[in-house]
Parts: sequence; C-alpha cells; structure tokens
Amino acid sequence: MVAISPPARVLVTGANGYLATWVLKKYLEAGYSVRGTVRSLSKSAFLNDKFAHYGDRFELVVVEDITKDGAFDEAVKGVDAIAHTASPFHYKSTNPDDLIIPAVRGTTSILNSALKHGSTLKRVILTSSVAAVREETTVPRAFNESNWNNSAVEAVKTKGSEVGSVGIYLASKTLAEKAAWEFVATHKSEISWDLVVINPPLVFGASLLFSPSFSFIAEVSSPTYSLPSAQGNWVHVSVASEAHVLATHAVAAGGQRIIVKSGPFFFQDLPELGIPNVPRGEPGSTKGISFIINLETKKAEELLGLTTATPLKDAVAESVEDFKTRGYPGFTA
Repeated sequence: MVAISPPARVLVTGANGYLATWVLKKYLEAGYSVRGTVRSLSKSAFLNDKFAHYGDRFELVVVEDITKDGAFDEAVKGVDAIAHTASPFHYKSTNPDDLIIPAVRGTTSILNSALKHGSTLKRVILTSSVAAVREETTVPRAFNESNWNNSAVEAVKTKGSEVGSVGIYLASKTLAEKAAWEFVATHKSEISWDLVVINPPLVFGASLLFSPSFSFIAEVSSPTYSLPSAQGNWVHVSVASEAHVLATHAVAAGGQRIIVKSGPFFFQDLPELGIPNVPRGEPGSTKGISFIINLETKKAEELLGLTTATPLKDAVAESVEDFKTRGYPGFTA
C-alpha cells in the first residue's frame, strides 16, 4: 500500500461529532481535502463557518441514516481514504439492539459502499475503542491489540438488557470492530484498500462543536451522577485525532489495530482536578492502589510515531474552561 499524502481527499463520517470535528481539523491542517458526512446540513452549518477558510478543500454531504444499504454510495466516490468515526456513543441503552445494530450496520454499510464504489480508495481508518480490547479484571493485567473484549459480547448474549447500558456499549464496540475485520477478510480478493483501526479510551479535551454534545466531563458533573471507585484510561482529543491522520499516511499501519492513550486515572480523583458538582465519594480512597488495567501503546509509538505529553489535570481544566465559556449547565464562567 502506498502512502496517502496531502492533498489526497479523505471522507470523515459523522463529521459533527466531538472527536470527528477534531479529526476534520487535523486533516485540513495537514493539507488534505476533506468531505464530511452529516445527518443534516441545517444542524451542521457551524462546520462550514468554522472551516470556511479552507475553501474548496472542505465540503459536507448528507447521509441521513448510516445503517441503510447504500447510504454511503455517493459519499465514497473519489476519495483516497475514509475515516469512519460515526457510531453511537452513549450509556443510555436498555435494549442491546438499540446500540449494537446501528453500530454494526453503520460499519458494514460504509464498507459495502467502499467495496462497490471506492475505485480510488486506498485505506479505511475505523474509530473503535479500547472497549473492544480490554476486559474487566480484578488483578493487574496488560492489554494489547491482540486482545478482544469477548466477555462483553458473551454477557449480552446470555443476559441481554440485564448487563446494563455500559455493558451494552462495550459489546457494541467489540461487535462493530469485529464486523469490520471480518468484512475485510471475506472480501480481501475484491478490495484494493486496507483497514486500520484506532482504539482510544475515554477522550478528554476542549470541544470544537457549536454546542457540547456527549462528553465524559459533562456526564460526571451531572447532579445525578454517582462517582464510581473504578479506574480507567484516557487520551487527549488532539492525540486521538492526530492518530487518524498519522494512520492515513503511515504505510506500515495497514492491517493493524492501534491503541492510543495518554494515561490512566482514578474516577475518584476527578473532583480534585476541578470538575464542578461531582459527588466527592471517598477522597483518598485510591491512595496506595495500583492501576490494574495497563494498555500497551507500542504500536502507536512505532507505527505512527505518536507521543503524548498533556497531563490529565491540564486536559480536564481545558474541558472545564471550555464548558464554562459556552455556558454549559452546571458550569459557571
């Protein structure tokens, strides 16, 4: 596979999403031309305003329902790469099908369009998640790109809606990514493009959106949120979006899953980092406790040359200040 370099044209799906807007920004700054898909032009006019200075290097097209067969047929024509970021992301599902079906069908829909109409296409970059990689554990464990969250899928199969909204989300990300790899394996003799998957954890950092959409920082500031004693991993939105650009022109990235992260954190520490209105839980309860979920990022460093430097407290402060400026409920300027 050859390197896909500017001014090549990239299709970015779900262009008005939190991470996707940053992906757009990074591609345009790097010199690529970008075609973004949105469900409605009227609700995405801010993107044209924000990126107007890039002229004809930026355009928006409407794809109302990403799960429909042929939804992306026109959008994929004439592009050199696809960054498929469009996928449902929330913790509100009680019925597994409500999240899993659109996640899987949205992925297979664009790959089918790429198969049929992507005559100029060289690479697809899929935004997945470490939710598709790591499993729950009570003992220290390292996870890399060879791991799959099969237990989440099995839990949904056996327990259905009883696994809860988070369990449904974990299964949706795992099944959507597996569907992508299975599609490529099935059609390997028919396609002229390859697949790269980016697997980020929770994404922190300022939003480029006209108004905040789903954000973990906003979620935990809700008066109804109960602060868990759990731990997790995070990545700065600038790093996660840059990974997509680097994966576009890094020849060796073809056919790879790539974990990107900035570091681990304890949920219990978030109130001390300046997020307003977060229930304090039990301050100090994580003292002396080690992180048990270690995400290996060797591929991100070796294949993409990706480095991270932003401290968690700075990323959180950036998000909080962003919400204050926008007058987000619960945040005061």
